[in-house]
Amino acid sequence: MAHIHAPSLASGYPNARSARPVEPLLFHVHGLAFSPDGKAILVPSHTGLAVFRDGGWSEVNGPIHDFAGFSLVENAMYASGHPPEGSALPNPLGLVKSSDGGETWQPLALGGEADFHWIAAGYRSRAVYVLSTQPNSAMPVPGLHMTRDEGKTWRRSTAQGLEGEAFAIAAHPQQAEIVAVATAKGLYLSRDAGGSFRRVDGRQAVTAVAFDIDGKHIRYARAVRRELIAATLDGRSRTLVRLPPIGLDYTTHVAQSPADPRVLAIATDRRHVFVTSDAGKTWRQIAKDGDLP
Repeated sequence: MAHIHAPSLASGYPNARSARPVEPLLFHVHGLAFSPDGKAILVPSHTGLAVFRDGGWSEVNGPIHDFAGFSLVENAMYASGHPPEGSALPNPLGLVKSSDGGETWQPLALGGEADFHWIAAGYRSRAVYVLSTQPNSAMPVPGLHMTRDEGKTWRRSTAQGLEGEAFAIAAHPQQAEIVAVATAKGLYLSRDAGGSFRRVDGRQAVTAVAFDIDGKHIRYARAVRRELIAATLDGRSRTLVRLPPIGLDYTTHVAQSPADPRVLAIATDRRHVFVTSDAGKTWRQIAKDGDLP
């Protein structure tokens, strides 16, 4: 397969199709990311890859995958899930990659074997972490695994000290050995590729986590008090980021624009999506219940 490199991903989605008028645009939300130029927000779901750009929604003119795990790096996307009926891609997808903004996908590893619901890739390191829930040929023991060569080889993480059901994972943008896991018992950070974890915040369940693009801070959402926090990696300095009013809903995904650190987006369990351009002082809702607000 010919690869189209970073300019295609960063320059927009000229072949996007209009949002479908009947079904919700976001049937589920299985990821959240900004394009490298910061001008588009990407949301994978069970019905394809939705894009918010120039004030409106569209869909990438590619296969309508039933996306599960999803992560974007500076010149590619990694994903898992199931292909559409009639596709030549294996089912489940295993680990797949797109270098042209989601129009085409290249199988990398474990096609027909694995459906990863948690994928996190380092924005510049390109280290890819997955949480496997079932054994497969490369992962006889389920759990956290990491690859530095796009799935040719995998390293299993022993995850000592990690407690609670996992809700989200995040990979440090530059340092391949640093990974964070949000669980029902708090936020955990590892500096040895998941060999051991220490708890950064254990006050309550953490439902979303992402590193800032510069790698100096980590952002995470607490479930009970509906809080979004920006913290240094040692957890000693924390800043509360004001969230829009979401009632009993809670944040499931958070993303920062590579082009402007003040620009953030969040997605919630009820498929609301909000964006702020001033680090959380004000928010604008761009999706409500998975559709246009």
